[in-house]
Amino acid sequence: MTQHLPAEQNRVGGGWVREDVTPHEASWRRAMPPPVVRELIAAAAKSGDQKAGGTQPALPLQVLPASKALATHIRKELRTGFGFTVLTGFPVDEDPSLVERAYLLFGRLLGRPVSQNRWGDLIGRVEDVRLPRGGGKKRGYTGSDSLSFHADRTDVVTLLCIRQAAAGGVSRLASVPAVHNVMLDESPESWAELCRPLPNDLRGEAFPGFSDWHGIPVFSMAGSSLVMRYLRIFIEKSQRYPDAPGITPDQRRAMDRLDAILARPEMSVEMTLAPGDVQVIDNFRTLHARTAFVDSPGAGTRLLLRLWLASADSPELPAAYRPLYGATRAGSFRGGVWPAGVTPDQLGEPLRSPAGAEE
Repeated sequence: MTQHLPAEQNRVGGGWVREDVTPHEASWRRAMPPPVVRELIAAAAKSGDQKAGGTQPALPLQVLPASKALATHIRKELRTGFGFTVLTGFPVDEDPSLVERAYLLFGRLLGRPVSQNRWGDLIGRVEDVRLPRGGGKKRGYTGSDSLSFHADRTDVVTLLCIRQAAAGGVSRLASVPAVHNVMLDESPESWAELCRPLPNDLRGEAFPGFSDWHGIPVFSMAGSSLVMRYLRIFIEKSQRYPDAPGITPDQRRAMDRLDAILARPEMSVEMTLAPGDVQVIDNFRTLHARTAFVDSPGAGTRLLLRLWLASADSPELPAAYRPLYGATRAGSFRGGVWPAGVTPDQLGEPLRSPAGAEE
């Protein structure tokens, strides 16, 4: 059940600002051990393609002991560290299909992949897709514009850099607890507005049985966990539905104040992912954003591969998140954007630790 407690009871721990993170890069950035690289490539060479929505083949844990140990460490870091980590040295110079299979295997040690679009893709290609004039609309991750701070429709997000842009494309991360606490301390009335449901445009991508818009608070407490859902453009676009409630002046002021907090340099860390870097994010503790980028004419375009993972370590979610996640139980299979009308197998069922680790 979603809780709205008095302000003095709602400060949460576990937040960070830039000065907390930058001196400790060695704790969140590390090289991928060579045994992990060898294991993943060898296992990927023997694996086949995997499809969204169905039961996936068992992980070959007997040939992935080093990868399993690394994944267990990363999962612990997401829970008890800063809420993100970066690995360097993923093998991106192999055949592209082999790289994708190795990346998917590694993701499955962290969680269970979910679909990212109406085509059922388990791996998203984050790149500038140049559509012909009148060729339709692009999603944010298929363009080169900047992306504001947001959380995706999943528990864990991972990005693997294949190629960098000529300029730009800087990744930005911000701490959900820190942003919440600053908002609460500086603008308690606006904070209260953001603890009430705001209409969100679901863009026709809700789970079956839900409408095209839904009221979701920016800040919610579910059980003992703070969760945050914010992408202002989706709130603004909800106004295209005649039955959606109008955004009030107080709500607009609250979003303006939140945007101003997110824009402060001290509230975020920035990093440029190089080829072979893997960024792993706890989607409930960490917001992410990106600066605009420019590709070089004649060179390969900027390309990152993305996985959305349902996690056995995930928190309970408020009931308002059901249209986005399909299920709200902690540690269950949930989230993603699925082909129209599809309800994935095992939705809402408990997930086991993906690496089978004793923790």
